[in-house]
Amino acid sequence: MSCKHCCGPKIGAPVVGRKVGPSMKLDGVDESLLDLLISDGRLSNRALARRIGLSPSACLARVRRLESNGVIVGYRALIARTSGGPRLEGWADIRFAGPSARTIKQFLDLLSATPEILEAYRIAGQYDYTIRFCAGDLTVWNEFRGRIAALDCEAQSRFSILVETLK
Repeated sequence: MSCKHCCGPKIGAPVVGRKVGPSMKLDGVDESLLDLLISDGRLSNRALARRIGLSPSACLARVRRLESNGVIVGYRALIARTSGGPRLEGWADIRFAGPSARTIKQFLDLLSATPEILEAYRIAGQYDYTIRFCAGDLTVWNEFRGRIAALDCEAQSRFSILVETLK
């Protein structure tokens, strides 16, 4: 999902997935396709095929294979942080004390149902999850935190707000 406050519609550079199934092998052409799409996800299939040295139909088949195997998981527009109205972008780390399978499912459902959450990861370390979100103000975060507190498990969270982009 995208956020109207900072991410805009999902067009542009592809989001390259981390998991590749055991049957999915990337060759040099696949790697070149990914490099080109990462640098300019709006390349037409014809332009992409020309740069790679494939026919348009062969190029399209490869891109579709990369999409269907979860290597390319979406496309997004990158919006300048100074454009649009006010917004709040930040990260939150969350940990649970002895969560049940039911609690984890409820939490994952909550993540899916909250469009302002742009990314979510299960991590190893002091916290269990880290999420990135973007909203107009702190209201969304406070509501989300309230829903986490309502789960049938003790939870702790830590929140950081983006102040300035350095790179």
